[in-house]
Amino acid sequence: MKKVTVFIATLFFGIVTLSAQSTEFGATAGYNSLIATATFNGASGSDSVSGFYVGLFADFETSDKFHVQPEIQYVNSIQNGESGGSLVIPVLGRYYISEEVSLNFGPQLDFILEESPGVKALGLAIAVGLSYDINTNIFLSFKYALGLTDRLEDGAVIFDEFGNSISSEGITTKFSFLQIGLGFKF
Repeated sequence: MKKVTVFIATLFFGIVTLSAQSTEFGATAGYNSLIATATFNGASGSDSVSGFYVGLFADFETSDKFHVQPEIQYVNSIQNGESGGSLVIPVLGRYYISEEVSLNFGPQLDFILEESPGVKALGLAIAVGLSYDINTNIFLSFKYALGLTDRLEDGAVIFDEFGNSISSEGITTKFSFLQIGLGFKF
């Protein structure tokens, strides 16, 4: 766990040292929905848990129309009184279609902080979104990150809604994130 945290911090601050025309730093927070989608024999089902996220970001202006924004977030999801945390690292390209509106896209890593038997801790997603700059310091953002990696470990035991154990063979489970939030540039 410590090695992963050190790696993530090094990656984030390494990106921060990249040269760009101008760099701004800030914080974001908002609503998060974690969506688990399971697929078996062509049929799929999903379940979601809600919570919040808080994060820090750097915004690198590479041209008038294009920015790169790496971010590190803590995501907390709550279901049935139980909460779980994840570390989420999106690295988004922001293409400005107007002075206030940007289309956002890029890869996103997530790491489950609590040990969860049968579930792989590290996942990869592709994120797309939209941001609206209210003014030079405050923006609204909407992002959906589609999970690409199967999160079930080989031989994992899963349970149906009645508590019966079933084999996970042939089942794939992917985690996606939906976020709506507010950001502030320092």
